[in-house]
Amino acid sequence: MAKNLSGDLQVASANRLADGMVVFLDAAGQWTERLDRADIARNKQVADILLERARAESFTVVDPFLVAVIEDEEGRIEPLSLREKIRASGLTFAAIAAEAVRYA
Repeated sequence: MAKNLSGDLQVASANRLADGMVVFLDAAGQWTERLDRADIARNKQVADILLERARAESFTVVDPFLVAVIEDEEGRIEPLSLREKIRASGLTFAAIAAEAVRYA
């Protein structure tokens, strides 16, 4: 059972300019491809600060935004929306990249 189903937990996400990969802001202010390393905002005030930090670190990414996540008892986090689950999995980007390589 999830700890929070209301979307109160949020992480900052964006797409990296260099290659379009989905990235998440970690606690050190670095962009990482790993959702499990993302800095988690646990209330609205912290989420607002997280988004401002993401915008300040946006010189290598496109348009940072907040993503609602849930956390299970083991501390694993997962996006709430289907769209963000797909983005976090990287499946669509990998498929597009594979097609691009095939036709290059």
